[in-house]
Parts: sequence; structure tokens; C-alpha cells
Amino acid sequence: MMEDSNDVASVIASIENALSDFPELKQIVLFGSLARQQAGFDSDVDVGVEAARSLSVEQRMAMIEALALALGRPVDLVDLREAGQPILDQIVTTGVRIKGTDTDWGRLIYRNIMDNEDFVPLQKRILKARRDAWINR
Repeated sequence: MMEDSNDVASVIASIENALSDFPELKQIVLFGSLARQQAGFDSDVDVGVEAARSLSVEQRMAMIEALALALGRPVDLVDLREAGQPILDQIVTTGVRIKGTDTDWGRLIYRNIMDNEDFVPLQKRILKARRDAWINR
């Protein structure tokens, strides 16, 4: 377990060490309260990862176990290939890049922009219609 569980540099070093046995990972991002340095004693660790292919359940479980043992906290592991809104927006706007190329990061940002322009307005209209229907019943 880490000495200072809220120090971003310590968290990043622990994540790098814990995931060093997973060479298939081409991108790793810390996001959430630890990345924003707002974590409480009971906060989990939010980590986004990306491999060339979607991760299997077994791979995810092994990564979660390695991270939880290294960090001493519950882990929320997100496959960046499958991340949707609003998590993807949180990852690209407040995340701390740990591993990955600028090209991979740029592709993730581009996908976030496209999702926000195409999908999020539709999502908001659907939620508004549901709210209005519920309020006016």
C-alpha cells in the first residue's frame, strides 16, 4: 500500500507499478477525485485503460485486483474503448495521463467532442421529455 494515498505522484507510481504486468495496455488515465486531489479516506480509484482490443472479464478482474492491492482502495476500472458519456467527458477534461501516445489521447478527445455534439443533445431531449411527462402526469 502507498505511503500517502492522496498524493497524485504516489498514486501514479503505484498504478504504473501495478499495471506493469499488463503490456497490452497502450493507454492509462487516472481520473476522478484522486486526479482532482479531492479524495476522501473512503474514495475509490478511477482508472481508465485501453488496449488494442476490448478487455476480457478475466483481464479486467486481474487489473482491478492488482490495483486494489497496490493502492489499498476500491477500484473503478473503465475500458476507454467502451467509455460513454458522461464518464468519457470527465476522463478527457480532468484525467491525468499516465501512459499513451498523443495520437491515442487525441483520438479519445475527438471521440468525446463527437459524442458531445451528436449524442448528448439527444440524451438531454429524452431526459427533458421524461421529466416533463412525469411532472405533468
